[in-house]
Amino acid sequence: MIFEGDLTSVEIHDKVVKRVGKSGVDIIVGGPPCQSFSMIGTRSGRWVEDKKFENDRRDLLFMEYVALVRQLQPLFVVLENVDGIRSKKDKQGQTYLSRIIGELERLGYRFEITGHDEKFLRLNAADFGVPQIRNRIFLVGNRMGITLSPPTPTHFDPNGSGVQVEGRLPWVTLWDAIGDLPQLQAHFTRSNITLDEWEERKKENESRYNGANGVPFHEKRFARHYESLGKQGKAFLDFVAASHGLVLRYHRAREQQVSDIELFEKMPEGATAKNIFEGPEELRVLSRFIRYDMESFKDKYRKQQWKRPSTTIFAHLERDGNRFIHPDSSQARTFTVREAARIQSFPDDYLIAGAMKKQYRQIGNAVPPLLARAIAEAIYQSLVASGHMIDGDGVVAYEEDS
Repeated sequence: MIFEGDLTSVEIHDKVVKRVGKSGVDIIVGGPPCQSFSMIGTRSGRWVEDKKFENDRRDLLFMEYVALVRQLQPLFVVLENVDGIRSKKDKQGQTYLSRIIGELERLGYRFEITGHDEKFLRLNAADFGVPQIRNRIFLVGNRMGITLSPPTPTHFDPNGSGVQVEGRLPWVTLWDAIGDLPQLQAHFTRSNITLDEWEERKKENESRYNGANGVPFHEKRFARHYESLGKQGKAFLDFVAASHGLVLRYHRAREQQVSDIELFEKMPEGATAKNIFEGPEELRVLSRFIRYDMESFKDKYRKQQWKRPSTTIFAHLERDGNRFIHPDSSQARTFTVREAARIQSFPDDYLIAGAMKKQYRQIGNAVPPLLARAIAEAIYQSLVASGHMIDGDGVVAYEEDS
C-alpha cells in the first residue's frame, strides 16, 4: 500500500501509524528534503547571502521522521541525504547531522560502524556499479546492539590514484549505461528567434525524431551493445534490462531553443560553461550561444563524457537538463527521462508516474537501486554475523536481551 502525502499533516502521520498497527515494522527508510542542505542549491551562488535560507523550515523536517520512529520503534533506521548535511549548522553551532544522530540515539538506536570513527557512511554510488558519481551520506542505526559491517565497494575508478582491489570492476561508464538507446534530436522551440526563422525551424522539426513515451523495445540494438561491453557494463545491463516483449518508455527528448542546440553541437565532451568563459579562444567563442546569467552557477552547462560515469543526477532536472548534455554532438540535446533513470540504475520496466517534470524530480531525488541494494545487503550480513536469525518472511527474530 502507498500513501502519498505530507508527513507534517497529522492525518497522514496517523494513517501511517494505523496502517502499521500492532504488527510492527522492521525498518524505516527515509530522506529528509535535501535542498536546504545541498551545496549547489540555496547554500551556493547569490543565495548564500540570503538570510531566509539560514532559517529554512525544511531543515527541521527530519523531526517528522524521528516522530515516526519514536512511535513505531523499528528494529533498523536508514536515513540518506546530501554531503552538505555534514556541514550545515543550527543557530547553536551544531550540525544537523549530529542533531539527527543525537535524536535517534536518545530513542535507543546505535550507529557504530566497523572500521569507522564516524557514525555515518559517505558512499559514492559509482563504487557500487551505478554509472554516476554521486556522494551521499547514510545513517544506518539499530536498537539491537549490532555494529554495522559497511557495504563493500564492488567497483573502482580506473583513472584514480588508488590501488586496484582484486575482484572489483571498473566504474560503469555513460557509454556502458545508455549507449544502446535510440538516437534522438530535440525539437526547436519558438524562443528567441524571428518569426521567419521559426517557420523554417517548424519544418525542420518534422524531420527530427525526438522519441516517444513508449515504443517496442530495441532488442537487437540492445544485444549488439551488450556484447561489445566489458564485465562491468554487462553486469549493469543485466540489472536494468527489461523483460522480453516490453516497451521502451520515457525516451523522449525535451524541446530546446535554437541557441542551446547549436551550443550542444559545438561543446566538447566534459566542457562546462566555466570552460567557455574562462578557457581558450576556441571555447570562448561559444559564449554567444549562452543566454543565461552565469555568475551563480559556473557549471550551468555541462556536456557529459562517454567514457566516464555521469555527474550527479538531481531533482533540478525537472526545470532544465543543461548540466546533462548528451555526449553525442549529433544528438545535441539533454538527457531523457529514460537516460536519467538508467543513470540512477532504475530497471527499464520500472514505471514512473506523472508528467515529464515530475518524472525527472522523482528520479533525481531517489537513492539509486544498486546503492540501496548494497545498504540492504550490509544490514543483512551484519544481522547474520551477529547471530540473529531471519525467518521465512524476512522478519528478524531476536530476543531483546540477547
